[in-house]
Amino acid sequence: MAEGIAFDIAGKIFVGLGSLALGEGKLAWGVKDEIQKLKNTVNTIKNVLLDAEEQHSKMNHVVTDWIQRLKDAFYEADDLLDDFSAYLQRREVMTGNKMAKEVRLFFSKSNQITYSLKMARKIKAIKEKLDAINNDRNFDLRESLEEKRVMNIERETHSFIRAEKVIGRNDDRKKVIQLLLDSNTDENVSIISIFGFGGLGKTALAQLLYNDEHIINYFQLRMWVYVSNTFNVKIIVEKILKSATGKKIEGLEMDQLQEYLRKEINGKKYLLVLDDMWNENPNTWNELKNLLMDGERGSKILVTTRNEQVANKIKSYVYPLKVLDENKSWSLFTKVAFEHEIEPKDSELVEIGKKIVAKCGGVPLVITTIGHLLYGSNKKDDWLHFKDNEMSNVIEEEGDILPSLKLSYDHLPSHLKQCFAYCALFPKGYKIKKQKLIYLWMAQGFLQASNKDCPEDVGNKYFMILLLRSFFQDPQYDEWGNVIACKMHDLMHDLAQLVARIECTLLTLGTAKDVDLRCRHVSLDCGDVKRSWKFPVGLYNAKNTRTLLLFYRSNWGFDLVGGCEIFSSYKYLRTLDFGQLKFKKLLHSNGKLKSLFSEFWHLRYLNFSYMHIEKLSNSMSRLWNLETLDLSHCDKLKELPRDIRKMVNLRHLINKKCDSLIGMPRGLGCLSNIQTLSLFVVSQRKKKHNGIEELNGLNNLRGKLNIKNLKYEENGKLANLEGKRFLQSLVLDWGRSNNGEVQGSDELVLEGLKPHPNLKKIIISSFIGVKLCSWLSSLTKLTSISIKECNRCQRIPVLDQLPHLKSLSLAYLDVVEYISDEASNNCSTFFPSLKELALYNCPKLKGWWRTDVDNAAELPSYPCLSKLDIQTCPNLTFMPLYPSLEELRLSETSSKTLERTMMLMNRVGASTSSSFSAHLSNLKSLHIFKILDLESLPVEMMQNLTSLVDLKILSCPRVPKLEEAIKSLRSLQKPIIKSIEENDPEWISLRSMVIRKIPDYS
Repeated sequence: MAEGIAFDIAGKIFVGLGSLALGEGKLAWGVKDEIQKLKNTVNTIKNVLLDAEEQHSKMNHVVTDWIQRLKDAFYEADDLLDDFSAYLQRREVMTGNKMAKEVRLFFSKSNQITYSLKMARKIKAIKEKLDAINNDRNFDLRESLEEKRVMNIERETHSFIRAEKVIGRNDDRKKVIQLLLDSNTDENVSIISIFGFGGLGKTALAQLLYNDEHIINYFQLRMWVYVSNTFNVKIIVEKILKSATGKKIEGLEMDQLQEYLRKEINGKKYLLVLDDMWNENPNTWNELKNLLMDGERGSKILVTTRNEQVANKIKSYVYPLKVLDENKSWSLFTKVAFEHEIEPKDSELVEIGKKIVAKCGGVPLVITTIGHLLYGSNKKDDWLHFKDNEMSNVIEEEGDILPSLKLSYDHLPSHLKQCFAYCALFPKGYKIKKQKLIYLWMAQGFLQASNKDCPEDVGNKYFMILLLRSFFQDPQYDEWGNVIACKMHDLMHDLAQLVARIECTLLTLGTAKDVDLRCRHVSLDCGDVKRSWKFPVGLYNAKNTRTLLLFYRSNWGFDLVGGCEIFSSYKYLRTLDFGQLKFKKLLHSNGKLKSLFSEFWHLRYLNFSYMHIEKLSNSMSRLWNLETLDLSHCDKLKELPRDIRKMVNLRHLINKKCDSLIGMPRGLGCLSNIQTLSLFVVSQRKKKHNGIEELNGLNNLRGKLNIKNLKYEENGKLANLEGKRFLQSLVLDWGRSNNGEVQGSDELVLEGLKPHPNLKKIIISSFIGVKLCSWLSSLTKLTSISIKECNRCQRIPVLDQLPHLKSLSLAYLDVVEYISDEASNNCSTFFPSLKELALYNCPKLKGWWRTDVDNAAELPSYPCLSKLDIQTCPNLTFMPLYPSLEELRLSETSSKTLERTMMLMNRVGASTSSSFSAHLSNLKSLHIFKILDLESLPVEMMQNLTSLVDLKILSCPRVPKLEEAIKSLRSLQKPIIKSIEENDPEWISLRSMVIRKIPDYS
C-alpha cells in the first residue's frame, strides 16, 4: 500500500512476537525458540526498511519489487501469528470455564503438543522465506530506525504576480486586506495564516495581497521569504534581510544577524510574508518571532501553510482558503481554455466544458492545468472523450496536480500514510463517520497505541491530524462541538488511490474488474441493487483480502436472494461490512444467523446493521478477536449470543434501534474493555437474562447509553452509573405503555441511577413516580434535558441555574401544573445558556411559576432563547420573557400565553430603556396553529416584528384578515393565513409545515 507500510507491518509483527515470547507458560515444544529466531530475522530486516522505502520513493524498481515480496511474507507471518494468538486466547478462555467433552478433548495435552509442533514448523518456514528474500537482494541498504525528513521539491516562490491572472479570489483579497490593515491588536506585530491544501492558490493570493496598492501604501517595509520545510532560523533571518535590503548577507554570526534584523525593522510598520511554512515546532518559531517584535504597531506577518496545526501553533488568526464556487471556476476555465478568453457560442461545447470544470472540484491548479490541455481544441467529440475517458489519468499524470498534493502526503509519518491510503476504499463524496473510520483502522492494526494508551484516543488523534492537514474536509460536528464526520475532496481521493496502489481496490458494480491477488483491502460501491444480485466474479480472486466493505446508500426493503457464497473464500478478513445490504441466505428460516461467521477468527470489525436477524448464533462467541460488532437498526433481533462473555476483546457493541431485544445475556459485565453499548434492555426473564448489575463494572463506557425497561428493576444503584465518567448521553426509559400502570418503585430506582457529573445529555421517559430525582439539578455540565411521558410526575426539579443547559424538552406530562413554585430570585442567572425550549402535550400546565408575577421589571427572562415550541398546552397562560427569540411555534394552546407575555413586555418597556422595549424584534419565524380563542395579534407585537420572514397562521377561525397589519413588515416573505377545517385537502400538508414532529429522543 502506502510508503512505510512494510516498516509498520514489520514493527507490528516484532511487537506481536515479543508478546508471544513473554507468555512462557503458554508455549511448548520448541515454539518459543522458533519465535525468537523469527523475531531476530524480522528485526534485522526492519532496520533497513526505511532506507529501502526511501529508495522505492525514488523509483528504484528493483528495491520496489524486493519490498513487495517482503510485504507478502510479512502479511503471511501476521496471519500465522494471529492464528496462534487466537488459539492461545481460546484455550485460556475455554479452560477457565466448565468445558464440554469435545472442548476438553480439543485442548488435551496430546492435542496441544501436536498443535505446537505444527506451529513451530510454520514459524520456521516463514523465517526461512524471510531469510531467503533478505539474502536475495543485490543492493546495499543502511540501517535506520527514524524516518528521514522529506525534502520538498524546490519551487522557490517570489512576490510578484499579475493581478489579472488571479481569478475568483477578489472576495478573499478584500477580507484578508481588511485583516492586514487592522491595527487594533494587542501586540505590535500580529500573525495571519492562509491555510488550505495544495493547489488552492495560497501563494497566488499572498502575491496578490503583497502587490495591492492599499498594502503598498500602508506598510513602510514589505518582505517576502519562501520558507518550505527547512525551518532554519539563521537561514530565514538571512532571507528576510536580503528581501528588506536587496543585499545578500553572508559571513555573519547569528548574534550579528539578529542585531541587524531588529535594527532594520525597528519602528517600521512592516509586512512579512512567510510562504509555504511546514514547521510545527513552537520553540523554533518563537526563536524567530522574538526577533520580529520590534516593528511599529500594525505590523503583520502573513503565513501560508497546508497544515492548520502550523497556523494554530504560531498562534495566528487562521483564514481558511476554500475551493472556488461554480461560477468562479468557470470564469477561470474560460480564461485559460478558450481563445481570446471568451466563452464560445456553441452551447453544447459550453455544457461539456462545465461538466469538466465540475470534476475539477473548484481547485484552481486543476482547472488551469485542464484548461491549458484543452486550449485550441474546440471539437465537442474530443472534449466529451476527454471528460469520460482521459481526465482521471491526466489528473494523475499531468503537470503539478498530484505531485503538489503528494508533497503533503510525503510529510506524513508512515503510520498516518497507511491510515490515509486506506481511505481510498470510500467512494468519492462519501460522508466518512469518524468513529467508524477509527474502528476500521483499529481492526487493521494501524493504531500505534502503547499499553497505557486507549486505541480509540490514538485513532482520534490520527483523524484530527489528517483533518488539520487538509486530507479531510467539510467536518460535521455534534451538539458538543466534536467532529463526527467529514468528506474527502475528489483530488485527495485520487491521491489516496495513487499511493494505495493495488493493495486497496474500490470497485463499482457493473464495471468491476479482476482484483489482484496481492490486494489486501477491497470495497464495492453497489449502486443499483437487484434482488438476484451477486458479487462480481473478479472479487473471488481476492483471497488474501483483509477488508471487505460494501457501500449501498439507498433505502429499499427487499432481501437479496444470492451473493453470499463468496464469504467462505475470505479466511483472512479483519473487517467485514455488509453496508446495510440484507443477504437472505445468511439466515435460517427462523431468522437465526447461520454459523458461517464463527470461523472468521481474524475478524476485528463486523457490521450487520439493518439486517433482518432475529437471533445471533451462540457460535458467534468464538470470535475472540472481534473488537467492533455493529447491529444497529437490526429491529427484529431478539437475543445476543448466550456466551458473549467469551468475546473478551469486544470494545464496541453498537446495538442502537434493536427494539426487539428482550434482554441482555449473563456475563456481559465481564467484557471489561467495552466502550460502546448503545442499548441495555432489562428483562422480565431473570433466569435467562441479567439485570442492570451487568453494567456495574463497565466503567469505560463512552458516548451514549440507553437503558430500557427499567420497570423490571428495583435497585438502580446496581448499575453504578456514577462510576461511568466517560458517558456523554444517557436515556432512562421505564418502557411503560400508556395503559394506566400505577405500581412500581420508580422513584427509588431513579434515585439510584445517579450518573457521573460529566454527563451532558439526559432523557427520562415513562417514569410513573410523583417526583423526579433530587440529583438532576446537580449535573452542572448538562447541555440537554428531555422529560417525557411521566404521567404521574407533579414536580420538575429546579433547572434554571444549570450553567450550560442549551435544550429543554418537557412532553406528555399529564399532571404538571407549574414548572416551579416561585420565580427565581436571581434573574441574571435564569437559564443563562438555554437556546431551545419545547413544551408538548402538557394539558394541565398553567404557567412557569405557581406564584403570580406582577412586577414585570423583576420578571426573569431567557437571555439566549432562540427557539420556543409550545404544542397542546391549552391551560398555559404565562411564561418568562424571551427577548432574543428567533422562532416561535404555538399550536393548540391558549392565546393568553402570547397576550400575557406582551402585556408584561409593555410594562418592562414603560419602566426601563433596556432592549426589552424591542421585544420579538429578532423573531424570524412565527407559526400559529389551531388557537381557537385567538382573535388578533397584539398591535405592539406586530410593530416589533421587523425581522419576520416566515409567518403562518392556520385554523384560527377568529383571527381577521391581517393584510393591512402585515404591510409594514418589510422582510416578510409569502405569509400564509388561512382558516381551514380538518377535512380540507390543504389541512394535512399545511399542518405539517407548522407543527414540528415530537422528536424521537431514544
